Amino acid sequence: MELCVGVEYMKFRATCKHCYLAAPLSQWSSKTSKRLQLFSLVKSPWLMVLDTYRNIITFIDPIYGEKYFIKTPQELKGDYQIYCSRYGWLLLYKFSGPLVFFNPLTRDIRKLPEVPYMQSFCFSAPPTSPNCIVVGFTTGTWDVYVHFVSGESSWLLDSLDFGSDHPYSFDFPTFNGRDIYALCNNKRIEAFRDIADDDFTWDEVTNNVPIRSSADYFLSSCDQHLLLVIVGAFGESVEVFKLNDSSDGWEKIDGLGKHMIYISNTSCICLEAKSPEMGNKIYFPRLLRNDDRKIVFYSLETRKYHTFDDNNIQESFGTDLFKTNYLCYLHTWIEPSWP
Repeated sequence: MELCVGVEYMKFRATCKHCYLAAPLSQWSSKTSKRLQLFSLVKSPWLMVLDTYRNIITFIDPIYGEKYFIKTPQELKGDYQIYCSRYGWLLLYKFSGPLVFFNPLTRDIRKLPEVPYMQSFCFSAPPTSPNCIVVGFTTGTWDVYVHFVSGESSWLLDSLDFGSDHPYSFDFPTFNGRDIYALCNNKRIEAFRDIADDDFTWDEVTNNVPIRSSADYFLSSCDQHLLLVIVGAFGESVEVFKLNDSSDGWEKIDGLGKHMIYISNTSCICLEAKSPEMGNKIYFPRLLRNDDRKIVFYSLETRKYHTFDDNNIQESFGTDLFKTNYLCYLHTWIEPSWP
């Protein structure tokens, strides 16, 4: 048991009740604490890759480049779609199938009530929390579905009236307290106030989102502030903006301080770094070409792309992503979480 680290330790605990009791959670912070400090399990989210063809889930450690593999549970085999990831849980959906919460480390699966196909989802807390709220957005019909996980086994439906025939899409919906902020058509930010109330309201927070041609936009919440990350074509530019609450305008910032951001098509997570070498960086779901164990990050200090070699930052390999490989399988960032 003392030789197990990370996923191996978690799998040992999850084998049965006797193993769970034999390997208490306190092990991680007592006599094995020094050994575990060498591993990034407690420092960083992992890049998770879901191979639906071979039914294998791969975890890649962004610091040491270690890979861990587990089999996809039988209940989740098929063409599932990853909607979002947070608190160590994934929200998955299968066409004509159920919407489920899934913790890949504990293999805990929790089905949600049936709901029509949604464009995007977000949730406020782990599904084990009594305060967990799941919110989904459609496109075209402008419907908002709200579900209280610890409440009734149904969804509440609210239809929005924008007074326009143009379709709207909401990307990267993000909880910030009782409110949800979402990027609307890559042009502005919409706020849904007191989403848990029956008479919640929505308004346009700002309409001056910086527009960049051929760019990807990512929205996240950080210390009660909204952050917008804009990545230009092929990663040739990376910009971070913070929403000014008093002026409803975006301010470009030069750094994240002690924080770090992990972006993918399904998640944008901002966390406080647990070690100095992790902070002030944006991590991408890309691997260095010819080395499928080195995850790429952008340093806001050097304005260049790097990889880790253990705890050491390697020399920059460029100012764009041309020397990297994109993951073709479903993938996201996940914060390791266990009971």
